[in-house]
Amino acid sequence: MALNKYMHQRNIYRVPPDFGTLAKLHAEFSSISKVDVTGKVTIDFKDANALRVLTKCLLKTDFNLDVVIPEDRLVPTLPLRLNYILWLEDLLISIKRNDDIKGLDIGTGACAIYPLLAAVKNKWNMLGTETDPESFVKAEENVQRNNLQGLVKLKKNASKSIISHVFADDKSVFDFCMCNPPFYSNLQELCDSRSPARLPPKNGFTGSPQELITEGGELEFCRKLIRESKEYKDSILIFTTMVGHKYNLNVLIQDLKSENITHTHTEFCQGRVTRWGLAWTFKEYDIYELVPPRDKPRKKPAPTIYLLPELPNCTYNVETAFTKIKELLNSLNISHKLIDKRGNTVTLDIIAHSNTWSNQRRKRRQQKRVETEAKKRKQDPGEDKIDNNDKDELDVSLKTNTSGSESELPHEITDGEAGTTDSTNNPPIVHAFFKLLKNENDVLLEMEFIKGSAGKEGLHQIVQFIKNNWK
Repeated sequence: MALNKYMHQRNIYRVPPDFGTLAKLHAEFSSISKVDVTGKVTIDFKDANALRVLTKCLLKTDFNLDVVIPEDRLVPTLPLRLNYILWLEDLLISIKRNDDIKGLDIGTGACAIYPLLAAVKNKWNMLGTETDPESFVKAEENVQRNNLQGLVKLKKNASKSIISHVFADDKSVFDFCMCNPPFYSNLQELCDSRSPARLPPKNGFTGSPQELITEGGELEFCRKLIRESKEYKDSILIFTTMVGHKYNLNVLIQDLKSENITHTHTEFCQGRVTRWGLAWTFKEYDIYELVPPRDKPRKKPAPTIYLLPELPNCTYNVETAFTKIKELLNSLNISHKLIDKRGNTVTLDIIAHSNTWSNQRRKRRQQKRVETEAKKRKQDPGEDKIDNNDKDELDVSLKTNTSGSESELPHEITDGEAGTTDSTNNPPIVHAFFKLLKNENDVLLEMEFIKGSAGKEGLHQIVQFIKNNWK
């Protein structure tokens, strides 16, 4: 579904650009465009070169910027970049900062797209940092080509820090920092990132490993930025970052809440793509009230919540429930990773790579039958033992999952070992968040489906297994 109507109200691309006009203005665009049977001028959005030419021509037409986009680097999506800039404008207006604005762009890239847009549109003074030497050189060339050296400065980052290096020899105060962090922790995660249930992407793939991959992925990068921000809370008025995955946004918001850090967030909608913006401050700005998250009349699926009963002879608390949940997940060979644990709240990232929970009812019936027979034998030792055929049938039933493969028999997967089994080479059939929390006198299990070929039904089946075995 196209999300253009949810773009920022001041985004000029709420009205799609006129490709016919672009073709008349730019011979380069004319060479990659085509006219369909209705006379409409279009381009092949899956062609990386066509996207590069489109972005270059839009920058020239709408902002009078002459930008060279290297073939082996990310092609910036202008509506998205403009959404971010416009949101920053709103944040600055809300804290009554209108003049002599100074911003920091973390990881400016080969195009230096944010500093260039901020400079020509708003006359902001921008400092862009970059770790990749080749991208740094290209960014410098783009700044010089547009004669914006007076407003845009660039700085190499040869350190492991995100913002600390900026203040090593510069005690400037910035109004804001902005960042579009790499989304993925490795190439495999990048390749597996799109759910098979989603429509194929409309646009072609662009970007280099330096721009798309970072150690620990997007979540760890943003968490590191939050950690560093505490040290430089007087040097930057408002810290912001873009977030590419909704479940990472939820975790980061919980991090900020747990430390009572003032924050707000928003959605950046464009085309078929949604990204999120996260902002926080250590100043006396109530940015949540001044710039609240955008109202979303669109779908907002509520998480599934299950009240966990008390376990016999156990203390009724989150820690006990956490131990039991891990035991049940291990029995199903479902990997789990502890994301967050603070106070009376525990959050787990769970991934199932195969269906190990089906036919549990039949297994329970057979287990109950054997237990009943065993009890009878205990009461009447003179009776014959359980028929060996029955016992063999039960053993096979309890030890075999739906695939019938011995290699997939349930075994314990601890938090540190999550995702290490051979089956994890397959795409997940269920990927979800489990959150255990205390609500007054109750312990609740809150479940949020992320993705997977089994869909939400697969998650519901896992939850049903937990209900049946919560004893």
